[in-house]
Amino acid sequence: MRRLAGTLVLASALLPSLAARAGASLLVDDAGTTLDGRCQLESWLRMAPTGAVDASAVPACALGGVEYSLGGSVASTATPAELSFGLKHTLRDVGEATPGFAVSVGSAWSGHAGAPGAAIANLIASVPMPGLGLVHLNAGWSVARGHAPAPTFGTGLEHPLGSRWLLLAEGYVQRGVGTTWQAGLRRTLGRSVTADLLGGADPHGRWLTLGLNYSPDGG
Repeated sequence: MRRLAGTLVLASALLPSLAARAGASLLVDDAGTTLDGRCQLESWLRMAPTGAVDASAVPACALGGVEYSLGGSVASTATPAELSFGLKHTLRDVGEATPGFAVSVGSAWSGHAGAPGAAIANLIASVPMPGLGLVHLNAGWSVARGHAPAPTFGTGLEHPLGSRWLLLAEGYVQRGVGTTWQAGLRRTLGRSVTADLLGGADPHGRWLTLGLNYSPDGG
């Protein structure tokens, strides 16, 4: 499952200063959270054609119906390390034929900044579509230091390819920034581990993402 804080720590890929996006190595969040009393870990490497590499990790734990995430990112360039914090609450779980809904908020810090450089609030829906898979819809509001507040919109698709593979595709739009897209594959390696291979692009360039995710409840 995607995490809000995960993409906050890599949001500098979209704006010169920190901006907020939706979650983990994927940009568009889903309506699910990990089970109460459980934790999970999402991690990924993002590589650009220039040779620049970002490494990120986002552990998340759930308690009292709220999922708390704390993420960190470091880059091979001179870009300062980044830290983010997120909260997410599922309003209704997605079912085989019924949509799920969630809300999330988060903030991000870069370097030694004493105040958050970005914040976002997001409404999330995950809708099962027969014959297509699971469609995720996001609508939010992003505030980044030095930039005017901007609405954000995203849509993502998880299409099953057999029992162990998922086709992933998504588009994400932020006013004043433009459109970002990603597409690729997810492979189930075990009951609790998945791996992602994604290609993406935005108005500033292209990248390749390798992700490794651990979720004890298979989420």
